[in-house]
Amino acid sequence: PMAVFQLYKLLFNRSREGNMFATMDKETAYNKAQELLEDMLTGALPITKEKRDKSVVKLENYIEKKRDGITIMVVCNEKNHRYKEKMTEQELVYQPGCRVIIDNRQGVAQIAIEKSQSFDGKTDTVRDKVEEALNKLFDKHQLTVEIRAKRRPGTFWEAVEEQTRMDDRIESVTYEFPDTDEIGPVDVPPSAVEILSLFKQMNDMMNAPRGTYTWFSSKEKAVKLDRTREDLCALVGMCCQNGYNIKVQFKHLGYYRFGDKILAISNLNDETLNNFINGQTTIGKDVSASWELIQWLDHIKKATEDYADDEPVKKRRKRYYKQSLSGESDISYAAESL
Repeated sequence: PMAVFQLYKLLFNRSREGNMFATMDKETAYNKAQELLEDMLTGALPITKEKRDKSVVKLENYIEKKRDGITIMVVCNEKNHRYKEKMTEQELVYQPGCRVIIDNRQGVAQIAIEKSQSFDGKTDTVRDKVEEALNKLFDKHQLTVEIRAKRRPGTFWEAVEEQTRMDDRIESVTYEFPDTDEIGPVDVPPSAVEILSLFKQMNDMMNAPRGTYTWFSSKEKAVKLDRTREDLCALVGMCCQNGYNIKVQFKHLGYYRFGDKILAISNLNDETLNNFINGQTTIGKDVSASWELIQWLDHIKKATEDYADDEPVKKRRKRYYKQSLSGESDISYAAESL
């Protein structure tokens, strides 16, 4: 079995204002930031969640394994399920968890967060909570922390092809075409023009200003997007170039839309994780033994060296903040709308 992880990097910043309870000056703390983080990753972090009734609850989290500057943490959510037992309404409260891998080796500082239904597949939700908890701890050191998604620009075809190489099946493809008199450029294959013409005819018959057309996969056959098909490639190109909407739904990744920003994700098999947690090593051809998880993290670091940081989102400050606080195929791209 494989788990999907979204990749982030961790950045340390100096606070603009001092802290009267600081144990060292901010420059010293900044130079020792990774050491301070390592000391913090020895027990539970102060991770909380605000419920619908505005009450705040602590979320359970714990260290599953810590070795060689790498920490595997489990962060749990709190969910409620209401059900009826005979004639009595009951409520089940449970804490599903997901893994967070913090690679705090010197000069690395990257984080991988599991895309898990524990947090409804939203890795940014986990990121926000871990970032908030770390800022609570780093405040006394006059430092702040940002956890930014790794991303890079990518074309529609790069995103689709990389994701399918990860064996993430396409569930559906949706095109939306406006009702226009111009079918499209004349230098496209006749078959593509015929498809567009058919769409326009159907729009006209329904007296509809635009039409949305979706193709779905079945259990036996998955929808296929093939760049080598000249007519299909031309059709996609016209969508991308003319502002028509095209949307691809993947089984694991979810929706990818043309124009979305591309976030780096990677698969990690359970065996690699379990070997690291349970202490088993893999001996290579050379004399030294190495952890497969470390090899995976090394590859991620190298493969994403030229990636840009995701732009940080301004969040509502919590009370504890001071007002002035400031390519290889197993690396894929997740889409998040701009």
